[in-house]
Amino acid sequence: MSTPSERLASLIDELREVLEEERRTLLSGAPEAIGAITQRKMLIAELIDQATLVPGAKRPNPDLLQPLARYNQQNAVICAAMLRHLTAAIDRLRRQEPHRSYNPDGSEQYRASQHALGAA
Repeated sequence: MSTPSERLASLIDELREVLEEERRTLLSGAPEAIGAITQRKMLIAELIDQATLVPGAKRPNPDLLQPLARYNQQNAVICAAMLRHLTAAIDRLRRQEPHRSYNPDGSEQYRASQHALGAA
């Protein structure tokens, strides 16, 4: 059985691995994988919080956590860039003329503006 400090150290190591995997996943652009790795990271963060509350657990050295925080912030920069690009793409699509479709008699049918992409 591991001590509370060993468990905390193990969780921090696991967090480091997840942050590295998160970077690779973000760069791959696969939405399902991004969601899954984010959930895993949040679970590990919660377990770390719980592990610090256990009596006898020594708090981790801030020098050990600082590179992880920096790595997490760099991942956040990637997410922000992805969001900017996706938002710009959606905005461009909104500015395009609505798709034309045709009725059985050959007349044009325009989509109603309330059904346009991104309309709320």
